[in-house]
Amino acid sequence: MDFFTVRVNCGSSRSEERFKSLIQDAVNSLHNREVQLEFQDTEGGMLEAVVIGRPDMTGGQDHLGQRLIDLISLALAEYVVDVKEEELAARVMKRDYSFESRDEALQVQQMVNRMLADGTETGGSRETRRSLVQEALSEYLQISSELHLDGFALFRLKTYEDKLREIVDFAVDEYLLDKQYEEFIGLLQSFVYFQEPLTPLVHLMHKHGHEFAILSEQFTPVHIPASGGVVARIADQEMQMEDVIVSTLISLSPDKILIHTQDPDAQVITTISRIFGERVEICLRCPHCKPFHQEFRRLDQGR
Repeated sequence: MDFFTVRVNCGSSRSEERFKSLIQDAVNSLHNREVQLEFQDTEGGMLEAVVIGRPDMTGGQDHLGQRLIDLISLALAEYVVDVKEEELAARVMKRDYSFESRDEALQVQQMVNRMLADGTETGGSRETRRSLVQEALSEYLQISSELHLDGFALFRLKTYEDKLREIVDFAVDEYLLDKQYEEFIGLLQSFVYFQEPLTPLVHLMHKHGHEFAILSEQFTPVHIPASGGVVARIADQEMQMEDVIVSTLISLSPDKILIHTQDPDAQVITTISRIFGERVEICLRCPHCKPFHQEFRRLDQGR
């Protein structure tokens, strides 16, 4: 007799192949000829997997029956997370948020998909989410021999959906922060573009991280103000650690900024280069770089 039947709308040949492979592997791992598996196409484009076993295996009371439930629920959970998760997350996003444009929604969706694939701790790891799905499926198969997987995923996985919502919320927050940051960078770029140069050249000596020394054309120290200065006045938001250095450079309005650094790919260097554009030149090694970095390391080690 039928042990249980699982119906799913695969939607693509890849999805169908993945579903069949996972269920077949689960049944094969029992190494029991009394358990058989059949796949059938039904009306409406649904794929049906029918697991056939002995009458005394139903309900999961038999040890073999419970083992089969564990294996099938794990296979179905892997299928949901591997194939259906992006679609389910998109459904959560569409229900909880409205966006200004289709492009904006697409960018957030791409961020969500990257977070799902990367196994971000926000919303739990991929293994955690799979375990939540498996547990819910196992409990359901204990009491029911009929499972519509798509409906189950939409309406019976509340805890799992909450994890997806955490990821969606985090992605939206990150997108809005990135958007605000890009708007701020654009504002500063416009400000710098229309600003007349006040200083021929400044040397920006990059110590490490966000620490700099600003030197004049003659390599004498330039005082760095304690407040955000110009940056604080032209935009009602903050830029984290690079506030002071960017504000100082805008106040000095140099015609050229020569950045002496051993880490040209640092985020703060990229930010300064974006804001000041062609005014920036990167120096990786010159007669002034080596003694400066050696002296800074000596002072830093002596702290």
